Amino acid sequence: MARTLLFSSSLLLLAGALGLASCADDTPGGAGGTGATGGTGGAGATGGIGGTGGGTGGIGGTGGGTGGTGGVGGVGGTGGVGGVGGTGGEGGVGGAGGIGGAGGAGGVGGVGGAGGAGGAGGQGGDPMAEDKDGDGWTVGNGDCCDSDVKCDKPASVNPGAFEYPGNGFDDDCDPSTKDDVAAADCTDPPLQTPTSTLELVKAMDLCQFTTENPPLPQRKWGVISSHLLLADGTNAVVPKDVQVGVLANYGPNVLPKRGASMAALSTGTARDEGDPGFIHPQNGPNADVQKGNYKANTVCPIPAAYLAANGGKVPSPAECPACMGEDCTKAFDSVNFKMRIRVPTNAKSFSYRLKSYTAEYPEYSCGQFNDFFLALLKSNWTPGPGQDPPPADRNIAKDSTGKTITVNNAFYDVCFPSPIAPPDACSSGTLELIGTGMGGWNSDYKDGGGTVWLVNEAPVLPGEIMEIEFIIADAGDSNVDSTVLLDYFRWGLEPTGFGVHK
Repeated sequence: MARTLLFSSSLLLLAGALGLASCADDTPGGAGGTGATGGTGGAGATGGIGGTGGGTGGIGGTGGGTGGTGGVGGVGGTGGVGGVGGTGGEGGVGGAGGIGGAGGAGGVGGVGGAGGAGGAGGQGGDPMAEDKDGDGWTVGNGDCCDSDVKCDKPASVNPGAFEYPGNGFDDDCDPSTKDDVAAADCTDPPLQTPTSTLELVKAMDLCQFTTENPPLPQRKWGVISSHLLLADGTNAVVPKDVQVGVLANYGPNVLPKRGASMAALSTGTARDEGDPGFIHPQNGPNADVQKGNYKANTVCPIPAAYLAANGGKVPSPAECPACMGEDCTKAFDSVNFKMRIRVPTNAKSFSYRLKSYTAEYPEYSCGQFNDFFLALLKSNWTPGPGQDPPPADRNIAKDSTGKTITVNNAFYDVCFPSPIAPPDACSSGTLELIGTGMGGWNSDYKDGGGTVWLVNEAPVLPGEIMEIEFIIADAGDSNVDSTVLLDYFRWGLEPTGFGVHK
């Protein structure tokens, strides 16, 4: 019963409502419902992150090589900001409240930016400016072999090198110096007076000259300067002209080792018996008539550094008496022939020939009148494993036992053996004393002595500037003279030790 009443009430309400609707022309209707607010638009999608910009361009190839390939372009830049959401739908028509329109879809994320362009390739190197072999010279500087394609040892071939004959290479990159033709003799005529140091240099077969600091294309090896000084290196007073000479021979049996001449330095006269200006190196048995012993009348200290390295005295065998007095550290009638030379870039050593004579032998051997010859070398060379260091006194003119070329050390093989000489003394006889004036007066070859031709050599640093001083001096006093011959200076491709040998 209750259910029926409820249903009837509902019908009545519905009928009332319909009735009200049908009478709209004379009774106003109710207000329409408010439309729902449109939904908020979805957020736009975030754009994808753009890739990093283009890679760095490759470094340019070395020298004449092709430039490196540019780097690959990077991924695009950061994407654009998402689009704005769509506008909400309009409210429903009056009456029953309409359902709000759905929010507009979010805008599509922006497309990622394009990748950056790859870097440009590096610029290729200038082939004329390359130094592939590391010798300090480029093709543009005149290096004719900068890699092992053209020669076996490219670092030894450049304009600063010396031409080593017969090895099949243009070592100095100079077509005028032939590999299969010996270098021409550059010596000047002998016995010209006054004798210049330039003539002495060329008499030793050094025929190339240069300056201290030329531009690289002109930086060739050669003699930079030469001087005549006294033993201590001073030039306030210089040796007399007759104390030096360019000789074609020294007596009939002693000839140059190479070329037409050799250099001579003397505490007396650098001449033999047949030359103008010759004075016998000592007085003869009849001193009133047979006058000799040239006096240059110069005196100076023996080089201080040389003495300091040898205990303050000229080296002498232990069995010989020590020199006593202030004159023992003085050089009388001395000559110092000094050269400054740029070493070739392919040279690791040098050598020259020397031949020493003295009228002091044999009567003054093992005494305090210890005339000497020195070859003082200044070089930047340093020893490697297994190599001996340079001599502390800089004198390279000594044998393997350290004996220097002095009267007391008796290097002399060209002589007549004295009664007290050892059995092997004077093994070369007296032929090379004939005509020299060193064999005594009246062809008495029992007086005076000389060495055979000796080789003196030393290592050097390629390309450096070296100095060498050839010094001869009377020691103890100015009496009785000595002479040294110098010839055949040459460069070596391999390092050597220091010293003299036959």
